[in-house]
Amino acid sequence: MKYWITAALAAGLMAGGAQVHAQSLEETLSAAYRSNPQLQAERARLRQSAEGVVQARSVQLPQLSASGTLSESETWGASPVGGNAGSSSVGASLSQPIYRGGRTRGSINAAQARFEAGRERLRAVEQGVLLDAVSAHANVTRDQQIVGIRSNNVEVLAEQLRAARDRFEVGEITRTDVAQAEARLSGARAQLSAAQAALAASRAAYARVTGIDPVEPDSVSPADAVPDALDGALGTALDNNPDLRAVEFNEIAARENIRVARGAMLPEVSLSASVNEGRDSAFSGQARGSAQVQARVSVPIFTGGLNQSRVREAQASADEARLSGLTARRQVVESVTNAWNTYLAAQAVIESSREAVRANEIAFEGVEQEAFVGLRTTLDVLNAEQELLNSRLELVRAERDLAVASYSLLQTLGMLSARDLQLAVAADEDIGADSRTRWPNFSLIPWN
Repeated sequence: MKYWITAALAAGLMAGGAQVHAQSLEETLSAAYRSNPQLQAERARLRQSAEGVVQARSVQLPQLSASGTLSESETWGASPVGGNAGSSSVGASLSQPIYRGGRTRGSINAAQARFEAGRERLRAVEQGVLLDAVSAHANVTRDQQIVGIRSNNVEVLAEQLRAARDRFEVGEITRTDVAQAEARLSGARAQLSAAQAALAASRAAYARVTGIDPVEPDSVSPADAVPDALDGALGTALDNNPDLRAVEFNEIAARENIRVARGAMLPEVSLSASVNEGRDSAFSGQARGSAQVQARVSVPIFTGGLNQSRVREAQASADEARLSGLTARRQVVESVTNAWNTYLAAQAVIESSREAVRANEIAFEGVEQEAFVGLRTTLDVLNAEQELLNSRLELVRAERDLAVASYSLLQTLGMLSARDLQLAVAADEDIGADSRTRWPNFSLIPWN
């Protein structure tokens, strides 16, 4: 028992030292949110979608252009008229679409829907990255604890081996007992090396996700915002899951594309105006000018079935988007159900693991005392110690699994964003905001 007390004191010293430079989960999540390249790439993709809205809206606005020319020529030789000649001209033109069969409004609505779908995809990537950060943080914490437990186990087994050798010298036990203690110590050292390698791998994964090295991360507690019942979790997910919402916006965009395709079959009306002025001589001479206002109507008569084919293509695309939405809805229900059951199972494992540790501690103390009076063998003590070790390792893993399962459930519900976690970072909601406000959401010609 005294050896376990020594090991426990050593573990306590290690834990006390770790608290000096403890790294909180919030710091880990904030670092991942700011620096993760996958998340940054998705932000850049959303900015592209925002510009698509601006481009679609530009079609409904007047188009103004100006032009100017300046020329100078010189002739010589046998021509009866020789010398220099020049000319200059300036002009401006203005055009305004009046009616495009609804294509302009359809294009704007489709671009806005694609932008909103991109925003939801960004939310999905953001929450996936934050879940990866939670897992990386929890893995480092778990593996640090495992290394500590296995290191203490090596010290305990080494002390037991010394005690076994002393007892063998006085004839209390046989050589077989000493060999058993030696084998257990060798195995414990190998397991310690494997645990150290696993810790190194977890630290590397942490750095990949967050862009920083882990510094004695704090233990991860289960999330607080987990719903109380599965029905409530399903309702939240169907309203808020970013993958599902992205598919819904894609369906809206697909329906608007039908409007765009049908608009190509309708007449197109536009107005244009132009002003031009020119001079025979580049800098002097009499000016000549003209002004023109023109109304243009274009009606498609025969396109070889092209426009009708594009309408059918858009309709089929809309059907595909609608069915993809049904698939996504079922996948969300499945994901939430699985995440909920995983969370409940992790809670049950925690309870059983704690009970197993308590029972094995009592059993180990009893076996050790019985061995002291000759009622148990060295192998019995080693087996009891191994059972206690396994239960402690299982409890460490169960604590990690419960924490990660709770955050994984929040991800399926769409509740693992930086805003939901109240991280001290600039949220992504402002990306593309200028595309919404740069031009008001109106059309100069409402039916255009």
